[in-house]
Amino acid sequence: MDLQQALECVNLVPMFHTLPEDQKIEVAKLVVQHEYPKGTIIYLAGDTVGHFMILEAGQVKISQVAANGKEQLLKVLQPGDFDGEAALFNGDQRNVTATALVDSNVCQIEQGAFQKLLQQSPQLSVSLLATMSQQINNLQEEKTLSSTADMAGKLAKYLVETGAALDENPFKLPLKKKDIATYLGTTPETISRTLKQLSEKGLIVANGSKIKIVDEDGLDMLL
Repeated sequence: MDLQQALECVNLVPMFHTLPEDQKIEVAKLVVQHEYPKGTIIYLAGDTVGHFMILEAGQVKISQVAANGKEQLLKVLQPGDFDGEAALFNGDQRNVTATALVDSNVCQIEQGAFQKLLQQSPQLSVSLLATMSQQINNLQEEKTLSSTADMAGKLAKYLVETGAALDENPFKLPLKKKDIATYLGTTPETISRTLKQLSEKGLIVANGSKIKIVDEDGLDMLL
């Protein structure tokens, strides 16, 4: 993986956005790229992961096993999303499982190499503390906004991102409706109703789990 591509991965992460360019380059030198085919388990609950993961392309689901033994979807990582930032600072076991929903490219930064870089660069440590504090504030604001977001817009965004990740049209939804509902914070019935509304508007054609995007610009207007 060349340095420019690694730097593009680093620039995807809000935690690194405000770092000076020379510090971003130092972080980029630690990046290792991995390719995971569809269905690959990237790590299991109970694993000591020890690395920070940036999704460059594809989709990755983060899930855990509920008390009743069933899998519970927690979130779906889209390109530009990241996971395991705590692994940069500690080697605790993960209590969740990460699985590639589609063929995915992941940039990883190992904990040991990153901590060594922090020891060598106090300025980087201070910069990261500042950016992480700002990120917490931003997440709180986003949570407030997302709670009032229109479900059609949320579902439209998911469909556009999924079609792009699969690079197919039409495409088969990689998640069941109940899992999409969990991901978007609603019910399966609302997902079915919203898919019907998008179909009636001529934006998509929905046939069970198969989706064809007819008017991507129209979906984009809902975002």
